[in-house]
Amino acid sequence: MSQNASAMKRHRQSEERRLANRAKKSTIRTFTKKAVAAAESGDFAAAAKYQKVVQGLVDRAIKSSTLHSNTAARRKSRLAKRINSLQQGNAQ
Repeated sequence: MSQNASAMKRHRQSEERRLANRAKKSTIRTFTKKAVAAAESGDFAAAAKYQKVVQGLVDRAIKSSTLHSNTAARRKSRLAKRINSLQQGNAQ
């Protein structure tokens, strides 16, 4: 690593951003799993609540450049599709 003061500062900043981004992504994955688990257990009201939380977290991750917009759209779409398919399967 460089001994240059500006390079050391840049390294500190990038490390802080990496950890913040990692935490945001982890939270998104956690709530996604909760939404799917709720849908699988048949609690679609809770699944819808978690889905809404996930969508908000994903949208905020786009704003802070944690996720690319296409990645975010794909994640939201896949979650909605999964919950809807479980709901359709449960209805039949």
